[in-house]
Amino acid sequence: MARVWYLGASYRVNLPKDAPVQDRLKATGNNTGNLLIGHSLMRHLKIDAFGEGVAADSSFVEQNFDYVVIGASNFLYEKFDFPRTIAFLEKVRLPCVIIGLGAQAPDYGHKIMIPDGTIRMMKIISERSTSLGVRGHFTASVLERLGIRNVRAIGCPSIYWRCHPAMFISRRPFDQCSRIAVNGHSNILVFTNDVSSARRVQRLLATLAFKNRYPYVLQSEMPELSIACGEEPQLDDSTISWMKNSQGLSDVPDEEFLQYVKTNMVTFFDVEEWMAYMRSLDFVIGSRFHGCLAAILNGIPATMFVHDARTRELCELLRMPHVDIRKVKTIDLRALYESMDLDALEATYSSLYDNYIDFLEENKIAHCLER
Repeated sequence: MARVWYLGASYRVNLPKDAPVQDRLKATGNNTGNLLIGHSLMRHLKIDAFGEGVAADSSFVEQNFDYVVIGASNFLYEKFDFPRTIAFLEKVRLPCVIIGLGAQAPDYGHKIMIPDGTIRMMKIISERSTSLGVRGHFTASVLERLGIRNVRAIGCPSIYWRCHPAMFISRRPFDQCSRIAVNGHSNILVFTNDVSSARRVQRLLATLAFKNRYPYVLQSEMPELSIACGEEPQLDDSTISWMKNSQGLSDVPDEEFLQYVKTNMVTFFDVEEWMAYMRSLDFVIGSRFHGCLAAILNGIPATMFVHDARTRELCELLRMPHVDIRKVKTIDLRALYESMDLDALEATYSSLYDNYIDFLEENKIAHCLER
């Protein structure tokens, strides 16, 4: 059993369930999807002693732990720098493994201007590990431009949450799919490859959910999260108007919109509860990678609307059913459902699973993954 010092994506919300929603969301890194990353790593790793954070005494960490594990997300981004993490790694001279590192860009052709500090952090990790576990070939190409070539494309650790080498997705006829859920990305405009397409797809998703009263799973949207979780925030007209506009539902009357948020929007601060909810569904669509992946991990078909390089490379690597937002004019649920290539997804998952085990073992990471 290994002694692991952990940095990166949250794996739990260590707050009471009645704590303010804003505090619980902050504990996830402001996106509940991060919980699936961290929770997956806690399931994967054989851990005898566990510590986390960058504020610990370096000599204590070096004497009591075997290596540093970083549960990563889209760290390679022009607006992200990690001074505290760099300072910690420079003091703690332990082997260091990063898992699920991604690059954030509108599209593959975009050249990311990565801050010098982040470059330094990547080089430290490269020097202390056999390979860096990256989300896909686009991220690998970004690192190659920095002179870092010891990488392995593994996707996101959340893909392997089940710890099992096989995946089976349900294939019932579409007419038997009565429980459909939607997820969206109302702040997608910050990252998207096409603003007008992103607005159109968000409006289509929200309208589809609203008209059919489908469940809509939130991951980072405030104040919708507060309302959905039973809080009663003070909302003035401008805030309600902003919410409706961001969701693409500006024409819906205020009271009807707020009632929909209360009764049909949901979120999860506990991964096991999220997974149980997914198992009650028949089909999921949306623009959140982890929102769609959570369905697939539980054998439920899902289709993802990709909007940037990050979501595209994850879907392409896994061969998750996906559609580029720039090609979406309307949403035909039956057509999306019946066009999914689930055989390719299942076969690719099995291959990636073996590749993920190879990555962990070449970095001497003790794991619990079934073979």
